[in-house]
Amino acid sequence: MNIRYQYNYITSLLKRYGFRGLVLKTLERRQSPMLSYTGRYRQYMPTAEELDWQREHPLSFQPLVSIVVPAYETPKQYLRELIDSILVQSYPNWELCLADGSRTDAVERVTAEYREKDARIRYQRLSKNGGISENTNGGFAMAKGTYIALMDHDDLLTANALYEMVRSLGEDCPIEQRPLAMIYSDEDKINSDGTVHSRPHFKPDFNLEFLRHNNYFCHFLLFSRELLAKAGGLNKEYDGAQDYDFVLRCVDAGAQVFHVPKILYHWRIHEGSTAGNSADKSYAFDNGCRAIEAHLNRCGEPGHAEVTSGLGVYRVAYRLQGTYEITVAAEEENQLERIRAYYEAQPYDTKPYRLKIAYRSVDSPVGIETTCSGEYIVYIRKNIVVQPGALLETLLGICQHKHTAIAGAKLLTPKRRVASCGLLYDSRGNLIPSCGGLRAEYKGYFLHAVIPQNVSALEFGCVMFRRKALIKAGGMDKSLKGIYRDADICFRLTEIGYGIVVTPEVTAVQMDLWEEQDTREAFFRKWRKALPEPDPCYNSNLSLKAGHTYEMRQE
Repeated sequence: MNIRYQYNYITSLLKRYGFRGLVLKTLERRQSPMLSYTGRYRQYMPTAEELDWQREHPLSFQPLVSIVVPAYETPKQYLRELIDSILVQSYPNWELCLADGSRTDAVERVTAEYREKDARIRYQRLSKNGGISENTNGGFAMAKGTYIALMDHDDLLTANALYEMVRSLGEDCPIEQRPLAMIYSDEDKINSDGTVHSRPHFKPDFNLEFLRHNNYFCHFLLFSRELLAKAGGLNKEYDGAQDYDFVLRCVDAGAQVFHVPKILYHWRIHEGSTAGNSADKSYAFDNGCRAIEAHLNRCGEPGHAEVTSGLGVYRVAYRLQGTYEITVAAEEENQLERIRAYYEAQPYDTKPYRLKIAYRSVDSPVGIETTCSGEYIVYIRKNIVVQPGALLETLLGICQHKHTAIAGAKLLTPKRRVASCGLLYDSRGNLIPSCGGLRAEYKGYFLHAVIPQNVSALEFGCVMFRRKALIKAGGMDKSLKGIYRDADICFRLTEIGYGIVVTPEVTAVQMDLWEEQDTREAFFRKWRKALPEPDPCYNSNLSLKAGHTYEMRQE
């Protein structure tokens, strides 16, 4: 990359993060355990033997997949590498639809060479360059497949990409859900000449709250023709965030979302790519805010989105309106008094909402749904310090949604390390604090330490409950203790259709090392049928070792 580009890139980062923020970002990246991926990436790629096996054992379900690529003055080398990565696919029933909005005939000439050798490669010269959205819609119009896959004109697929996607359709997706299927995969980044692999993105399964704050689906994306028709094509009014808007519209249209936890896509970093430098595309992030707000309105859960210092990551403030009845239940009187003093001083005559708050001392969260009144209950464990400013509003913004039962804070240690940002589980019933040990100033792997997200379980240090949901789930199991009791009610709430959300926008300090009463065996016996399934809010390629979450799993 040339000196001018590097200067502009660093200047834009300083403007966005500030000096301290950029230093922290640089330190975190340099300390990232994912740096070793560059030397290990081959273990995540299919072997020649695996590809041969896939070619010799065709899938029983083999729909035509149309790979749509909007092209615009694509460098010849990039275009050749893209087409070559498709020609070697172990899944044979595909077509490549190149929709070309270029001014010159460079793309057409390269494509013509390949079309002579393989009729599955199709090309159309668009009448004009309509931008990324309109050009992609031109590709959609070309597609004949039952399923459509999207990729950028300068990126690459792994040789097993289509096979793995279609296998997921056939094995993971029930027949009745296939008409509205949408599947995404993990990905990594490559340098301009494709010789260096870095920054692997091992993603969670479908995670609505996480998606509302950033488009983690990104690449590689496959969806049904029927879903496209129902949701509509790309909207040029959201150019720069057109894929984000499209994904959110698909979700709102009833998409059945699946995830293939394998790296199937290589996103190329170069001077003209979003992967290389997205800091100069502020319009894209403004459009991302608009896409989120439109989605929230469609869901009947309106809110305001704004850009953060994390590129492509947004803050969402959900709208509060009307009167909310809340009981604040705490194990220490000083916790109650601190919150009471703050909220009794708040004027509500200028706000579109009112909080009707009751206060109650409790010994534990067990039975809290019967001893407390109101729609929502905030529980604060002993030896937890939380600042009252906007505490109830932030938790309530999430917990008011009919699909959410619990919203909880990120817990920190007095030494400014993350104690817990939700709980992960393994097949033996161990509960592992997500992001545990991470410096409080760091943002975590793909910002998992700072973005609100659905989790499988929470540690109940500072949480808000939807009271009716607790009653519906039967309350907390008295035979379990500590985090196993917490995880048990989270699991039961998830079983009946509720979500559990951690919001790092609320932090609470855990002042002592909480002595956990070990009832893991009882928890394991109770959930032994569910525990073998990987945690859907995590990724099976990542470590489940305490203090080492969001590191690559060691074989």
